[in-house]
This record gives sequence, C-alpha cells and structure tokens, in this order.
Amino acid sequence: MTVVLETAEDFGLALRTTREAAGRTLRDVADVTKLGVRTLEALEKNQIDRLPPGIFRRAVVRAYAREVGLDPEETLRVFLLRHPDALPPPGPPQGPVADLPVRPRGWTSVVITGIAVGVIVALVVAAYLLWPRPAQVGQMPRDAALAAATSQGRAR
Repeated sequence: MTVVLETAEDFGLALRTTREAAGRTLRDVADVTKLGVRTLEALEKNQIDRLPPGIFRRAVVRAYAREVGLDPEETLRVFLLRHPDALPPPGPPQGPVADLPVRPRGWTSVVITGIAVGVIVALVVAAYLLWPRPAQVGQMPRDAALAAATSQGRAR
C-alpha cells in the first residue's frame, strides 16, 4: 500500500482511499486514536497548516497510518517527502536513559558509601546511648536507693 502513497499525486486522497478500503470511518479512527475528526479531515485534505506543529504532526500521521493498516514509519517517510519540517529525520525511538553512558562503579564509590553508612549508624547509636531518659515510675534513683539502704543499716 505504500507504493500507492508514493505514486499518488494527492497524499491525503490516498490516505482516505486506504481508510475507506479498510471499511473505517473518520469517527472510528478518531475514537481509537483519540485524535479529532477535524484533524483527520485536515490530513486527508492535505491541509497541513491545520495539523498540530512539530512532533505532534508526525504523531498524527503515524497514528492514522497504524489505524488504517499502513506501516506508520513508511507512511511518515512519504509524508515528510511531500511536507518537510524542520525536525531531525525520524529514526528508531530512543529514551533518555539509552543515550546516557553507563559508568561502572569502582571501589572508591563503594568505600565512600560504606563510610557514610558507618558514620550515620555511629551517630544513631551515640544519640540513643547519650539521650537522657525519664526515670521509670516506681523506681528510686540509684543514689537515693543506696542512701536509703545505708540509713536503714544505721538505724538498726
């Protein structure tokens, strides 16, 4: 079907013919792609200025092509030949993580992480041991108990 798009004089008409041959209405395509019927009509009428700009225009072409049974990337290629834009040429999708170089972790980062964890643990333990605790109910302080025992021993 891509050959028809390449050789067709009217790109939009070729898209419409393909959609109708697939037995789809504009409303069907709009419902599935979540694109407006007016946007799809503009694509079929070659009213490119009514399509959203930039990468969104490319997304409209891909979604439409996918829904009517065309190869989205090939359809976009033919579309861009007829209606070029200022964006870089389409290629395989890449996420931001795939573009970052992978840096192996050396022993230095492991040692620094270990030291940091050790310092935090030591601070938590020190705070626990040194933090003043309220006296327990019903229990005399140690010095008071010792004084009471001593005074009882003398009283006898």
